[in-house]
Amino acid sequence: MIMLWMALSISAAFIWAIVNTIDKYVLTNWVKKPIVLVMILGINGLLVTIFIYLFHGISQLSYSNIILAFIAGIFYILMSVFYFKAVKIEEISRVVPLFYLNPLFVLIFATIFLKEILTPIKYLGVIFLIIGAVLISSKNFIKFRIGKAFWFMMLSALALSISIVITKYLLNFADFWTIFSYISVGTIFALIPIFYFNFSDFVSAIKDNNKIVIMIIFLNELLNVIGVLLITIATQVGYVTLVNALSSTHSFFVLLFTVTLSIFYPKILKEKISKPTIMLKLIAILLMFIGTILIT
Repeated sequence: MIMLWMALSISAAFIWAIVNTIDKYVLTNWVKKPIVLVMILGINGLLVTIFIYLFHGISQLSYSNIILAFIAGIFYILMSVFYFKAVKIEEISRVVPLFYLNPLFVLIFATIFLKEILTPIKYLGVIFLIIGAVLISSKNFIKFRIGKAFWFMMLSALALSISIVITKYLLNFADFWTIFSYISVGTIFALIPIFYFNFSDFVSAIKDNNKIVIMIIFLNELLNVIGVLLITIATQVGYVTLVNALSSTHSFFVLLFTVTLSIFYPKILKEKISKPTIMLKLIAILLMFIGTILIT
């Protein structure tokens, strides 16, 4: 079981790194409105849920837990909205590590609602996370300028932490297929107003791109859903804090992909790859990884 949740966590991190890299390319070259990708993500989640229902089946939950699952789904969509906005305006290798501010929010929630007493080592972890977040958002060691992408990712990490905590709680009452499915249905509630106000953007994106492009976008967001499913399974069989910490290898995979593409395939993705820039990103990711470990 230990090896299973570790393998699932790393697999999810690797898949998400691929998804994030493609997301950046899509928003740079094909789709102007980030909200369109949120809509496609929601559609894929619903399709996977229908597949699970038809070929596996789902268990029943109490009404209160169904409401909680729907809330988790709504916060997952909010996380996606803020994430795609950040990806649109900033380098993907700077955006992704900021996801790992969510252990900080989990820690805060536990202190407020569960009255947990923090140990000095956890406070140190918080400091590492904050320093790492500031560094990854900055262009160099001297000038610390926090832009809009940082604040979008703060909101994204906050929404993600709420969704993660609720998911872990719900896994006490049903299997991961059931919880994943109910949460996916919950995303539909968040998507209703999004589709209502942005349907014309969705239609335009479909019309403006050929079938191959649309297929790539849908398959990429389907990969995202698969990553969520894998991390949900890992969360059920392992400790949520350890699963969350191990999945932070996501940041290293993203940096590896972006550096490789920037050197060998700059037409696909081009980021600043000077030695000081890469060093800054590595130090920031390392600090955030250490902070996550200390907090958990």
